[in-house]
Amino acid sequence: MHEKFLHEGETLLASRRSSPAVLILCFLRSLLEGGIAGVLLSVILSLIGAFAFSTPLLPVWAYASLIVFSIVIAFLQHIRTWNEARFRVTTERILIADPTAFFHAPLFTVKWLQYQESEVDHRQALDVFFLARPIKIRYGTADAKYEAKFPSLRYAEDLKHFLDKVDAAVRRNDVASLKPFVAKPRGKRDGEMAR
Repeated sequence: MHEKFLHEGETLLASRRSSPAVLILCFLRSLLEGGIAGVLLSVILSLIGAFAFSTPLLPVWAYASLIVFSIVIAFLQHIRTWNEARFRVTTERILIADPTAFFHAPLFTVKWLQYQESEVDHRQALDVFFLARPIKIRYGTADAKYEAKFPSLRYAEDLKHFLDKVDAAVRRNDVASLKPFVAKPRGKRDGEMAR
């Protein structure tokens, strides 16, 4: 989120991208999605060839090229969406853009007045290699409760505690005392003594 998207008087406290584990899973999805799209395009071209030119078959390399091209396009689209998707915390709201969507990263906005709690969820298989975990936000009113989830964040536990700290500061009207989130291991953060 660039400064131009912030509301007047709003401060960006944290902006985190999902770990490369999500990108690897998106690559695997691209193999499936692009493969299916490539096969469908090949069938359509064969049908057009059969009806228009009486030659339904193209060379094998043409079908293979179409499938590979479809997979590459699907993966590039997933990379673009992954680059756009962020978990952002400001002094007024939490913004969650889901990196697993295909065409665009849907954006969830949770105002601090709606925020109820956050939870660090169970790791997926690849999250272990990237020291990441998903974070889940519960929000809503007393009558309605909703959840928004952001997959595979490094320092998810620290970010969960940071969200609780921001929530407490917002409830006390003390947002001026908040400092931005530092995504580093304990002992390596500025202003914190090594333990």
